[in-house]
Amino acid sequence: MAKEVICIMCPLGCRIEVHVEGQEVKQVQGERCKKGVKYAQQEVFFPGRILATTVKTDSPEMPLLPVRSDKAIPKERLIECMKHISKHSVKGSVKLGQTVIENILGLGADIIACRTKPFATT
Repeated sequence: MAKEVICIMCPLGCRIEVHVEGQEVKQVQGERCKKGVKYAQQEVFFPGRILATTVKTDSPEMPLLPVRSDKAIPKERLIECMKHISKHSVKGSVKLGQTVIENILGLGADIIACRTKPFATT
């Protein structure tokens, strides 16, 4: 069976055809770089994405804190993760890279701060 993926590893956006038998990649065609081969093989069996969003805070100066997952999350679980994150609020100070939500939905990915947030001054 052949599956087509569009590579997102560089601006070229190659259309890559991946030939699969069972759980094994037999052939990859259409890539213009090595990154494309690796991306296509992964995308066929584990279509995951880094989740970037914001989380509410207790600070009027910074009501939303930018956050992201520290590893790829299965594509089909992104909306569920967003709903989970929307129920959280960060209180107090947070440092860049600090975990804000640990092991989100048991997926093995942490949600980390993309910016330092000082203590609220209210």
